[in-house]
Amino acid sequence: MRSTTLPVSLLVIFLVLVAATGCGGEASPSGNGEQPLAEEALKAAFNGDDLAFMAMVAPSFLEEVNREMPDVEDEVLGGILVAGFLEGVSYTGIKEARSQVEAAGDKAVVHVWGVFLDENGQEVTVREAEALRITLIKENGRWYLDLLDL
Repeated sequence: MRSTTLPVSLLVIFLVLVAATGCGGEASPSGNGEQPLAEEALKAAFNGDDLAFMAMVAPSFLEEVNREMPDVEDEVLGGILVAGFLEGVSYTGIKEARSQVEAAGDKAVVHVWGVFLDENGQEVTVREAEALRITLIKENGRWYLDLLDL
């Protein structure tokens, strides 16, 4: 009886470990919102939704910006932040995105690749090695864009 129980126990432990660590390939979402935040930020930026984009920016960064530019309207500030975020990005939209998260403590980097759209609406395939790099910071238990690391 004991000899059949031990292998079954080992099998259960193995399956639990495999489920917990994954089987390789693309990184699975961490459950903390890093991947969805990065992809939503790109979509908001590409769609010109400056206010939605600004809502994803770290509150500490926005406080600093508001101290430096106290009279700037939210729509204008959002446009400035989007322009800085998209600086050097030659795409205007996303058709299909894949991503991978590298997280350490309250900092994370999300690498996003897939099929993007160029200024003419043509599809451009971005390989994983050429992925866009989006930095995040966790404040008050929630992930935000870290625009200090652009």
